[in-house]
Amino acid sequence: MTLSDMLASTKAMRELFAPRASLQFMLDAEAGLAEAGAEIGLITKEAADAIAAACKADDSDVDQIAADGQLAGTIVIPLVKWLKSRVPAYADSVHKGGTSQDIIDTALVLQLREGVNLLTSDLGAMTRATAVMAMTHEDTKMAGRTLMQSALPITFGLKAAYWLAAIEDARRAINRAARDAFVLQCGGASGTLDAVAGTPVEFMQAFGAALFLPVPALPWHTRRGPMLRLASGICVGIGAAGKIATDIALLMQSEIGELSEPAAPGRGGSSAMAHKRNPTLSIAARAAATRAPGLLASLFTAASFQEHERAAGGWQAEAAIWPELMLAASSAFSSMAEALGGLQVNDAAMTRNLAIIGDGAPGAASILISRALDIASNK
Repeated sequence: MTLSDMLASTKAMRELFAPRASLQFMLDAEAGLAEAGAEIGLITKEAADAIAAACKADDSDVDQIAADGQLAGTIVIPLVKWLKSRVPAYADSVHKGGTSQDIIDTALVLQLREGVNLLTSDLGAMTRATAVMAMTHEDTKMAGRTLMQSALPITFGLKAAYWLAAIEDARRAINRAARDAFVLQCGGASGTLDAVAGTPVEFMQAFGAALFLPVPALPWHTRRGPMLRLASGICVGIGAAGKIATDIALLMQSEIGELSEPAAPGRGGSSAMAHKRNPTLSIAARAAATRAPGLLASLFTAASFQEHERAAGGWQAEAAIWPELMLAASSAFSSMAEALGGLQVNDAAMTRNLAIIGDGAPGAASILISRALDIASNK
C-alpha cells in the first residue's frame, strides 16, 4: 500500500485488504467450493480435506501470483495453478464446479463482511458518544448558525442529537444493504451451474454453508444492485462523518473556541506555528468524505451495465475500487469515533458567542433531543 493509504486508513482495515489477506479470502472460497463438491459427490471427501488444508496464503508467493494474474487477466488462474501444485494427488479436484468470478466475488463478500464489522463497531462508538452528549448538554445553550452566520439559539445537546440521527441513518442503511449483499456468488462458467447441473441447489447450499453465507435464488455475477446499495450506505456514513467533522473543525476555530478534539501526544501540532492545535481527526474524516463520491461514482459505472453473462472490465474494476472505499471509510469512522468519544465542550465560549445575538429560548430542543434518543434506542 502507498504512504497515503497508510495515513488515510486504520491498521485493522489495511491488514484486512492487504495482498496476502485478499489471497486468503480467495483460498477460503476455494476450500468452501471443495467442501461443497464433496457434499454432492463431485469430488471425494479426501480430496476436499487435502485442498482445504492446502489453502494457506502464508505459503504462497503473492508477488509471483499477482504478476501471473496480470498476464492471465484474472488472479484466480495462477492461484488455482499454485493450489494444484500443493495437492498433486488431487489436482483434478481443485476448483471443480467454480469459475474465476465465483471465487473473486465470494472472496470479496467474505472480505467486506469483516470490513463492515469494523466499520459498524466505530459507528456504534459514534452513536454512544453522541447520545451521551445529547443528554449531558440538553440545556447547554449556544448560537445556532445558518448560512455561516449566528442565528437563533439552540443547545449543544440538540446539535449532538442531529449528529446522532445522521449516524443512525447510515448505520441502518449499511446493515440493511449488508443483509442483501453478503450472499454467495456461484454460477459456474456462464451462470448455468453446468458442472453441477444435476444438483445445483444442493451444491449452492453446501457451498454457502461452508462459508456461512446465505444462498441467493440466482447467481448475481452481472446483477450488482445489492453491492451498489452497500457502497451507497457506506458513502452515506462517510458523508455523515464528514458533516460532523466540518462542524467540529468550525467550532474549533480560534475565534470561536467552543469545541476541542481530544488531545494526544504529537497530535494537532503545526510544523511552523507552535501555538496551533489543529483538528486532525476532523481533517481525516473530511478528506475521506471528499474522496468517497468519486469512488462511489466509479463503482456505479463499473457495476451498472455489465455485458451479457460476464463483464469485460466491470467487476475487475469493482475489485480494485472496493478496497479504496473501505480504507477511506475506516479513516472517517475511526477518526470521528475517537473525536466524539473525547470531545471537549467549552460552555463558557458558547455563552460568550451567544451574547452576539442575545439570550433566548432554544425552541423545542429538548423534545427533539428525546426523539433522536428514541430513534437510536430503536423505540
